[in-house]
Amino acid sequence: MREKIVVILVGSSVLALATSRAQDAKFAADSLKYSHDSYAKVHLVAIANLDFGDGGTVEFKYDRYPNGGPERIQAGNGEEFAWKDGKTWLKSTGCGDTGKPVDAQTAKRLNNWVSLIDGRLNGEPVSNDASEGATVLKFIGKEDKGDREEVVFEESKEKPKAGAYPRLTLRRYNSSKNEQALLSHFSGPMRLGTREANVDLSFSYLIALKVQETGHESPSPASPAAEGSSADLINRGIEKEEKGDLDGAIADFSRAIELDPKAVCAYFNRAYAKDEKGVDPGEIISDLTRAIELSPKDFDSICDNRFGAAPVYRTRAVARIKKGDIDGAIADCNHAIELVPSNNYGYYDRGIAKKTKGDLDGAIDDFTSAIEISPDWADAYKERAEAKQAKDDAIGAAEDFKRAQKLDPKLVSEGSAADSSSNRSAATGEGTGTPASLLDGKLKLDVPSDFSRDADDPKTPKTVAKFSGPDGAWGEVLRGTHGLTPDKLEGYLKMRVAEYSKGFNWLPKDSHLQWLKKDIVTIDGRKWADWRYVPMLKGTKDYSHSPVYTRFLTTSYKGQLLEITFTSNLNTAPELKQEIDRIMNSVHLEE
Repeated sequence: MREKIVVILVGSSVLALATSRAQDAKFAADSLKYSHDSYAKVHLVAIANLDFGDGGTVEFKYDRYPNGGPERIQAGNGEEFAWKDGKTWLKSTGCGDTGKPVDAQTAKRLNNWVSLIDGRLNGEPVSNDASEGATVLKFIGKEDKGDREEVVFEESKEKPKAGAYPRLTLRRYNSSKNEQALLSHFSGPMRLGTREANVDLSFSYLIALKVQETGHESPSPASPAAEGSSADLINRGIEKEEKGDLDGAIADFSRAIELDPKAVCAYFNRAYAKDEKGVDPGEIISDLTRAIELSPKDFDSICDNRFGAAPVYRTRAVARIKKGDIDGAIADCNHAIELVPSNNYGYYDRGIAKKTKGDLDGAIDDFTSAIEISPDWADAYKERAEAKQAKDDAIGAAEDFKRAQKLDPKLVSEGSAADSSSNRSAATGEGTGTPASLLDGKLKLDVPSDFSRDADDPKTPKTVAKFSGPDGAWGEVLRGTHGLTPDKLEGYLKMRVAEYSKGFNWLPKDSHLQWLKKDIVTIDGRKWADWRYVPMLKGTKDYSHSPVYTRFLTTSYKGQLLEITFTSNLNTAPELKQEIDRIMNSVHLEE
């Protein structure tokens, strides 16, 4: 149970509500208790900056969801951690249910950070006698902010002496029916363990879970929005989203936008709900773009805290990659990195975009930057390995695959890591499988041993070669289905994408076709259409275990269409998808 707070106030009266020292003390104590109780019922956000002088700085953002919900920490380098119900901290971007457990040292550090936040919210037992070390709050000043009043106090636990003391700010909304104020800021010197630090803590809460709007602040927890208002619908939508009712959440956010077309929070939250549901990335891009357009100044200013805007731009970047807008994705990643130079996700996503575009050197540089920030990021090693592999750097690829496999055995199998060391490298003199030589030796691709070449069928003369892989996976090389000149390649790609986007009756239930790439790329000086898709199950974001991963490479060869297709069919193994990419990355065609 929380200890009772007894506070001595030194100085003039605080608000019109406090007309005597006794009333001042009661007002302060009641306000701090009110802050503790109120923040327990809402989505609390605390942003911390700890300056240890020559010992460096520490930055983190702490989210605590209401009603015993999960707790999350985003470190200044972009790493995210979560736990739920007091269980083990997980390195996770979710809500404490998935992820890899952190080591004991990291868990201790995270617990210390949470204790710092809790310590300011819970208060501490004090005496009425300042000479006995009581907490003294000395009134410094107050300011009318229009819709709220802010009061600043200086705090000490001993008799005042020379030197700086911590300060705290209490905020009270004019619309609130409560007489108490909320703790909104604390700053000043503190001893943290055995070290001295200048601490800066900001406390706030969100109606919108994903973004905090300054300049359009939410009403006080004590004065909820009127029933049926835009803000009320946003709140209800958030509750539905937390319970997994994504359709209901999206409906509420949409209704909130109908009532208030400038409801920025509604656009942001609808975008994230749509992203979680797995709808067309274009809708996500549209909502995020509209929200940013509505509040460009407020949006960027709240993001100056280095925790707000970067994830939003990153989400839009990922959606743009899925939609095929690679240049737009790179621009969003650039913006995210400008806001947070230590944003590992910004570099990682930009690396994915550059890799998709065929800029392998740029991709490797970005994955390297992400790894420098987060040395234990298995996905970054894997992506860098694949980029190195595409550049015929078999030794570098093997090292990265091995590192990724050690960090996350589920992400990269031992076989994949081992195979990479012999992929098309003069250093080893070995290949990943049997090189297939087609079209009189003009077309070559490395086919692994688990893909066998089928016998040629005279009935299908346009099939140059067909391959059968594990568990129904297959590949095919077609030529001459119709004339195709290089200038018509882009039109052909758009036509085929439109045909496939209409959907097929073979798609798994509750899934949609997700385009991973649909671009014109240059390989060995020749233009190819590189198009890939995978069915995404409802509510999933990771396609690594989805079936029917399919990749095409299409080009014009001697005035005719030449198309290479490999698909995992119903096989869901992530390793098979990597194998297909290695086959396609090995394609080499000469005139």
